[in-house]
Amino acid sequence: MWTGDRKIAGLGLLVSFGGGLTVGGLRPVGAVVTGAVVLAGASTAWAAAFTRHRRRSERTVADLAGALARETVLGDLGSRLLAAGDPDRMLRAAAEAATDLLRDVPGGWASILSIGPDDDFAVLSADAADDHLPLEAVPTDLLVRLAGGEIVSAGAPSAVGLTDFGPERPISLLPLVRGERFFGVLATGADDEVPVGVSAALQAVRTQVSLALEGDALAAELTLRATRDPLTGLGNRQSMRDRLTAALARARRSGKPVGFLLLDLQRFRQVNEVHGHDAGDELLRVVADRLRAGVRTEDTIGRLGGDQFAVVAEDLRTAQDIVIIAERLVESLGRSVPVGGRIVRAPASVGIALSHPDTDGPDQLMREAEAAMTSAKRQGGGRYQLHGASA
Repeated sequence: MWTGDRKIAGLGLLVSFGGGLTVGGLRPVGAVVTGAVVLAGASTAWAAAFTRHRRRSERTVADLAGALARETVLGDLGSRLLAAGDPDRMLRAAAEAATDLLRDVPGGWASILSIGPDDDFAVLSADAADDHLPLEAVPTDLLVRLAGGEIVSAGAPSAVGLTDFGPERPISLLPLVRGERFFGVLATGADDEVPVGVSAALQAVRTQVSLALEGDALAAELTLRATRDPLTGLGNRQSMRDRLTAALARARRSGKPVGFLLLDLQRFRQVNEVHGHDAGDELLRVVADRLRAGVRTEDTIGRLGGDQFAVVAEDLRTAQDIVIIAERLVESLGRSVPVGGRIVRAPASVGIALSHPDTDGPDQLMREAEAAMTSAKRQGGGRYQLHGASA
């Protein structure tokens, strides 16, 4: 039965490279032992290599899963920022996204510091447990660095002068800055160093929300320029016409008339010619301030251009209500104005138009107010005239 022997001999030839020769078709005993040792060593090395490969594969799969999860968070953030509509929602979305990115990082936390209307920092977090950080609690040098776009990292908040903010663990402050606009800070922290992939994703959050806030600020600025007089800050002609249109629509539902006052300054051209355009601009700003002080809180003031101003007054009970406003404005604008170290006077002629059921629209009311204003000017200026009333 040489078949078995041949197989054994063949096995001996296969494994006995470390010693032992075939003699008469048979292997010495030493060759069998050597072969077994070699087989065992090879098997152990292969198992170790397989284990290392498996661990690398598991790490690769875990890394890919983490990267995919981070991309999902950033994608969702982009969608939320587009739909947010206002800065507060944008900042809240960014705080939640940063918190999601740090969820699997030991001790990971994130919050947004945004400058509030009272000039303090509003601290926004994902769990809506909002807080406030007084502006004076942030060192001036730190604020300057952040406003300049510098990312500030430290072993603890106290290391950068923040004595009452967050746990005493490593912290990173990522400023939300675009150009000269400083919107706030994305603050993050963890027990230890944040993984590279997570850190890069947090930088992406910072970039996304900064771009969104800049876009919102630019849109607001363009809207303001389109609807506001840059010199006085009052509504311009188009915004006043829109306001009057809306007021007339409400008046048709409520049955209460809308009043429109058109004011034209006397001697304004003389102020410009004698004292210069800077003095004229200063006079217009003073007039705007006096108009604000002379109307009701629900009234709307605008500058139509040049030396013409307007007021839209709603919820009037009778014509007398709008006449009272006109009297107050004529008296206020008739007083002298200190301009550039000089005293000037620029009284106003005021035309009043009151809506009625047959009012066709804003243009009709504006024409009627202009006709009344012209009549007031013919009487010498510094007075008012109600359209339809005898001069």
